Amino acid sequence: MAKIVKKKKQKKNTAFLNFAVWMFMISATLYLASSIFLRTYNNSLSAQTQQMEADIATLHTQNDALKVEILNLGSNIRVDEIAANNGLSKKQENIVTITGGTGNTTGE
Repeated sequence: MAKIVKKKKQKKNTAFLNFAVWMFMISATLYLASSIFLRTYNNSLSAQTQQMEADIATLHTQNDALKVEILNLGSNIRVDEIAANNGLSKKQENIVTITGGTGNTTGE
């Protein structure tokens, strides 16, 4: 009888060991798969971030260039030159100056 009891315990231990080995193999496989997926996803996010930062830098440069162009196009000297080329002249008596909110005007 003692031998039969040992075989039953050995089968139970073997079944548990097989279950443990299978669970270890499954968890190791899932770990590797998730690790590879996350590494790939992290690399793609990093590439997208770098591309967006490059686009932002390009847009900042374009904005600065446009600001300079706006300042050049809106300068008083340029406006006076265009007006003079089209036969217009500046008369001091037609100039109205408005000061900071007091409602005073000059040239009237």
